[in-house]
Amino acid sequence: MRQPLSPMEAYTVDVGEGARWAGHPTQPHGWFSVTHVAHRVAALPEAQREWFLATLPDGLLPEAGRRPTHIDHGTPAPAHPVAIAAEQFRVAAEDMERDGCFEMAYTTVSAAARLATRHDAPSALSAANHLARIMRQLGETRIAEELHEGVASEARHRGYPSVAGYALAGLGNLAMMRGNRPAQVRYYMEALALAPSGTALESAVRWGLMNHALAVDSLPDALVHGWRAYDLSDTDEARAGILGNLASVAFRARFLDAAVAGFTGALAMATSARLWLSIASTAAEAAGVAGRTPLLSQLEETGRGHLASAGPFESSQWLLGLATGWHAAGDADRTERFAKEAQALAKRHEFHEVAYRAEALVLSTPVQQPSRAAVRESGPILTDLPFSARDGLSRLRAMAG
Repeated sequence: MRQPLSPMEAYTVDVGEGARWAGHPTQPHGWFSVTHVAHRVAALPEAQREWFLATLPDGLLPEAGRRPTHIDHGTPAPAHPVAIAAEQFRVAAEDMERDGCFEMAYTTVSAAARLATRHDAPSALSAANHLARIMRQLGETRIAEELHEGVASEARHRGYPSVAGYALAGLGNLAMMRGNRPAQVRYYMEALALAPSGTALESAVRWGLMNHALAVDSLPDALVHGWRAYDLSDTDEARAGILGNLASVAFRARFLDAAVAGFTGALAMATSARLWLSIASTAAEAAGVAGRTPLLSQLEETGRGHLASAGPFESSQWLLGLATGWHAAGDADRTERFAKEAQALAKRHEFHEVAYRAEALVLSTPVQQPSRAAVRESGPILTDLPFSARDGLSRLRAMAG
């Protein structure tokens, strides 16, 4: 596993072009302070760490009581001041991840893992899981896999089932990225068996099982797992992400009213620019197929206001979604305009799949918009679905308010 960058190097990589942070509410310089302090504390002799932490100004670290996501649900929170600080550093690192500052997150969590090792075993293992997640987001999947496998084995041996469950869920996510469906569902089911009922771990695993069901076109299973994950989530951001996935389930099955309602509800909950644009990219496709052109125009207008606070990948996805939506709605001019914009941004940052799909839209002819009756008939018949699926679709429709 590669060494983390220095705080300044990590900051420089993550900030990149300063324009993307213009007007951003959290600005990365505040995270740089956290990364620098975490790195500094981990470099101190063990005897000096607690003293140094006591000298930190109020407000530098997240407020007391917040805990990171990958924790053991069967053991109490850490009691040693250094182990508590290690978790606070990880909470801050999760905020860094949400806005794409992965190198600072990696440096911060690497320091947190070293700090927790001497004082709290489950926290140290959870930090290793966290490092694996960041490695996956940085594209270093082999290292992520090795870390998750090591944590799963050690956590099971030492009796920390929730930590092992998070590691297995991470392996399931990696299997999903590689298209290995049997391994994906096997890891998720092993994780579910270790997840205490009603915990954040169960929610995370159900989310993974929903995505697996979506990949194999199992609408009833996707709805059951997705709504369970939604009901167990405790933040609007998590609920927005899950609801966006559930709307995608309905869209793929061509239940367009339920899909558009679900996307509308998810966008209302999403607070981060990255998540909003990600949800909006698929919402635009659904709006185009459903003939909701006013919604397409609204997604463009609102999305422009999020671009300065998001990364180029989400921005290019959003542009591609608008192009795809207008293509389905039969508007050649808007299709070409948004496709070319998406293509230019994707090529600049080497997002090859987005660039390829955008180019294909530039060269294509917009489809003839089907009638609403024809669209409804192309999907499954609602009365043929099991009750759980009908209930899940009804909940989606209610999200429109």
